[in-house]
Amino acid sequence: MTQIMSYNTAHEIWESLRRSFTSASQAHIMELRLHLQTIRKGGLSMLDYMLRICNICDNLIAIGELVLEQDQIMAILGGLGPEYNPFVVTITSRAEPISVEELQSHLMVFERHLER
Repeated sequence: MTQIMSYNTAHEIWESLRRSFTSASQAHIMELRLHLQTIRKGGLSMLDYMLRICNICDNLIAIGELVLEQDQIMAILGGLGPEYNPFVVTITSRAEPISVEELQSHLMVFERHLER
């Protein structure tokens, strides 16, 4: 509130508020995009891992940011541990694209295979 008290016109106030909120929004977008790029499965179950990625993507979409399915798939594959390397090679070697839903289904099966 103190930041707008020094302005004399409604236009100056609105411009100040717009700059302030735009800056905060850009910071939030950058934070979410960085989180999407750096998320790791670690000890999470596959379901929890996928839910976290979907949540980040949903938050980006909710604030008007475009999230390509390919970006989401790359984030998912990039955050898997080395035990998933054979799976990642198989998926990235495919001639036809894969959907996030299909990828999740295959990952759930692969995770069960790893647990045996």
